[in-house]
Amino acid sequence: MGVGADAMPNIHPVSLPQVNTGIPSTLSYELLARRPDLQAMRWYVQASLSQVDAARALFYPSFDIKAFFGLDSIHLDSLFKNTSKQINFIPGLRLPLFDGGRLNANLASTRAASNILIERYNQSVLNAVRDVAINGTRLQTLNDERDMQAQRVDATRYIQASAEAALKQGLGSRLQATEAKLPVLSEQISLLMLDTQRIIQSIQLIKSLGGGYQAAKTEQG
Repeated sequence: MGVGADAMPNIHPVSLPQVNTGIPSTLSYELLARRPDLQAMRWYVQASLSQVDAARALFYPSFDIKAFFGLDSIHLDSLFKNTSKQINFIPGLRLPLFDGGRLNANLASTRAASNILIERYNQSVLNAVRDVAINGTRLQTLNDERDMQAQRVDATRYIQASAEAALKQGLGSRLQATEAKLPVLSEQISLLMLDTQRIIQSIQLIKSLGGGYQAAKTEQG
């Protein structure tokens, strides 16, 4: 058995969520640094640089001090003047300095790998900046379009108000007053669509920045 129209729930208009779609005054690197892809690339670079430091550390002697227990200062002084073959006979003592050719090649290879990662990281940063610039520009364009659209809404509202005032004073017809509402609704729909696009674009900007940002609030029409 059907129900009448009175049984239907009342429908009320619901506005879009208020989202701050303003552009930050500055887009510092601190914002970009939150991007997961840049964080991952930076970690790779830092890890490779640590390997360079480790390769450099190999140029310094590595030994266990306890290997020299029982030796007096004279023996220690003469010990470091001997050949590498003699020094390597002492347990716990390793002097890779004497294998400088291999170490230099190792360090050069490690540095080359680091340079490649750094180049990739720099390119990732440039790509991130490009993404932010594109999304920020699109959002700014939508903000400008909304300002102009809000002016159109105000203009049609003024015409509607004039038609209603003329109706009350007997200078206009009800048909004219009703027809004056149609442009208002049309312009309001266009404004609503722009607000929807602005919200979507602001999400894209947040995504390209790797997180939210603080910006001056834009006035809503």
